[in-house]
Amino acid sequence: MPDLSFDEVRVLAKASSLEVSEEDLVEVTHRLNVIIAGIENFSHPDLDKVDPVPFRPLDEVGS
Repeated sequence: MPDLSFDEVRVLAKASSLEVSEEDLVEVTHRLNVIIAGIENFSHPDLDKVDPVPFRPLDEVGS
């Protein structure tokens, strides 16, 4: 995935109701790109071979 641009980070921040000043935009953009790059390196071997497990919210477990 290509790095996010400053304009893309502005749009994401606005969509998330977050205020990112122009002063902080460079740092926020850099950090987001580093986080995304790290996530892209995760691997889940054999994940396609695992059957899904039904999920019950914790408040229903004791019921």
